[in-house]
Amino acid sequence: MKLYPPVALHLRRPLSSLLSASIATEISSLPPPFSSYQSLSFSPPFMYLQSVLNQIKLLFKNPQSYSSLTTLDSLLAKPHLLDSAASIVLIDYLSQIKKLGRSKRLISHLKSRGKVSDSFLYSLVSDFLVKDGTINDVENVWEEICGPVKSFNFSNYVILVCKFGGVDEIKHIYARISMGGGSILEIQTYIALSAALCNVNEGFLAKNLVKQMYDKGIAVDNWTYFLMFQCFCRNGNFDEADLVLRKLVQNGFTIDICIYGSFLHGLCKWGKHREANKLFQKLIKPKVSRERGVVLKEGRRAIFQLNCEGVVPKMMCYESYFRALCNYGKLEEAEILLKKMTSGRMLPEICVYGSFIKALFRGGRDEDAMKFFNVQKKKGLVRVDEIGRYVIMGLCEKGKVDDALRIFEEIGCNDLLVFNCILDCYWKQRRVADAEVFFERYRLCGKLNVETCIIMLNGYCSHNDVSKAVVVFEEMLKSKMMVDGASYERLICGLCDHGRPIEAFQYLNDMIEDGHVHFLFSKGWPSLFRSILDLNMDEQKICFCKGSSESRKAAWFTCYMFSCKASVISATSIFFKLLSHLHH
Repeated sequence: MKLYPPVALHLRRPLSSLLSASIATEISSLPPPFSSYQSLSFSPPFMYLQSVLNQIKLLFKNPQSYSSLTTLDSLLAKPHLLDSAASIVLIDYLSQIKKLGRSKRLISHLKSRGKVSDSFLYSLVSDFLVKDGTINDVENVWEEICGPVKSFNFSNYVILVCKFGGVDEIKHIYARISMGGGSILEIQTYIALSAALCNVNEGFLAKNLVKQMYDKGIAVDNWTYFLMFQCFCRNGNFDEADLVLRKLVQNGFTIDICIYGSFLHGLCKWGKHREANKLFQKLIKPKVSRERGVVLKEGRRAIFQLNCEGVVPKMMCYESYFRALCNYGKLEEAEILLKKMTSGRMLPEICVYGSFIKALFRGGRDEDAMKFFNVQKKKGLVRVDEIGRYVIMGLCEKGKVDDALRIFEEIGCNDLLVFNCILDCYWKQRRVADAEVFFERYRLCGKLNVETCIIMLNGYCSHNDVSKAVVVFEEMLKSKMMVDGASYERLICGLCDHGRPIEAFQYLNDMIEDGHVHFLFSKGWPSLFRSILDLNMDEQKICFCKGSSESRKAAWFTCYMFSCKASVISATSIFFKLLSHLHH
């Protein structure tokens, strides 16, 4: 079974001879097949991919099928007929049936074409070809693909994962490094991975990684310890945080508001308010004269043994404790603390007022939030537009977009973050017309950013208007905005939902070749591929046939693809359907 290229179609037995004579005249009236191949509405790489996947599906059922393997190899011998997206789909499927040599050849071809970044290709090697191997296994396969001179290695890949990957990807990298075979890793690789583990609240994994660094003779810097301390505070592991703090003190790290603030927030988050207040009271005490240095004893938290009285400015102490109380719902205590701050000569920063307003809205005290805003507006101690933005965003979270818009216009706010908040609220309330008017009003003034357009894109996709979503997306590309991978993925899903697989596949290819690292670490991309590939292709072709010359080319193309797959019955069936649509 062989798939002939389109140029060889005229050498095959005429399709009309396979059908009844009654429709031979109708067939002969069609224009020559593929006379304008580039003008087809269908993607040749996409259709060619379908042919290859048919053989792979057969190999799923019977991996030792000689005929399927032979046909597959004949198809894979023409990788130039596949674009980048189609090639990556095949790499995924070939790896699933353990045809790793064929996958490696496809990656080598992508490397030679130069349209896909090395970081992307390296991820394919790591995730598909050497999924369960060591670091050295990954590096060896990568060297076979690109030769001894490598512009990308595992250390580069780890840093990329740490910057853009999710929890699962970061933990997978940690597990692979823990397997051993990591002599090639650089110091900054361990530091970046430790920081990433702390950022995703995996403090104990970070602690184990630090132990591995010690075992390899790698010095651990104080910033690595500091991030671990913050992580343990967030997670409520105060005993572990205490051990790390002792190490920081031993290393001579400057203990400032970052340390005390992290501990205060952790204590408030986990309901240890008595300890939090005790630490706060200790911080705001006047400075006392003591000998430098302190010997930390066991059995008592290290942070309470430090000479912290008067070390941190009083305003910083108040603000840090106040925001911690607001963040975790202790509004009564926060209100008392705010009165103490404002009754003296201290003028809090705008973030203090903002934290209180947000806490009031979260606690269901919308009226109190508005009263507080009006009182502060009359006092005139803070800028109205700065404090007003917190009120507007709080109202939007509550769905009160009309009230938010009224304040927005009253105070003359020009903050794009606030504008985007109102726009997003319109979409959430399904007020599409209002969202469009609001968007157009500021688009004409040139006051838009990429987040604004993404809100419109997501809104149109959520409300089943993918055609307008495409218009917004193309405007973003035309304006040279930095379009993120999540926006590509949203549009692709929208196109699939509306039966437009070819456009979806083209955007998918653009996304890959534009080097969006989001795609590398998106757990949903295999299902994204399948949502495109699983659409009923024969029905898709039929829906395009409305009697135009393009539809006639589509008819030829559809029948041709099925006949090439040795499915004459399918080709005949679809051809009759197409003729019926053309007739009507």
